[in-house]
Amino acid sequence: MQNSIKNFLKYWGPLCIYAGIIFYVSSISKPLPDIGIPSFDKLLHVFEFVVFGFLASRAFRHSSWLKGGASHRVVIWASLAAILYGISDEFHQSFIPGRIFSLFDILADSIGGTLGAFIYGRNHTI
Repeated sequence: MQNSIKNFLKYWGPLCIYAGIIFYVSSISKPLPDIGIPSFDKLLHVFEFVVFGFLASRAFRHSSWLKGGASHRVVIWASLAAILYGISDEFHQSFIPGRIFSLFDILADSIGGTLGAFIYGRNHTI
């Protein structure tokens, strides 16, 4: 039992902490200064969710219910988690003054999350 808690913290802990950081930054009305580069924030969304997808893929890879499964299943689950978290993040932002719900941000999150999951899945066979 203690080993399973240790593994949970080892593999799911970083993802949960990172999701918390995303949630915190999304709670700030104006988290970035005006950069002046068109669509720069979309690039940041992609990068932010590459990390999320990578960590999610790592967590799912070490989940007992997916252990021994095909790596494409891990990538699918991690991508789905990133997409759903991106949607929930945009919904959360819709309640923050100065922030909006953006379908383009969801698209950037989805691309980044899927890319991060694919990078981890490609480099770590199950």
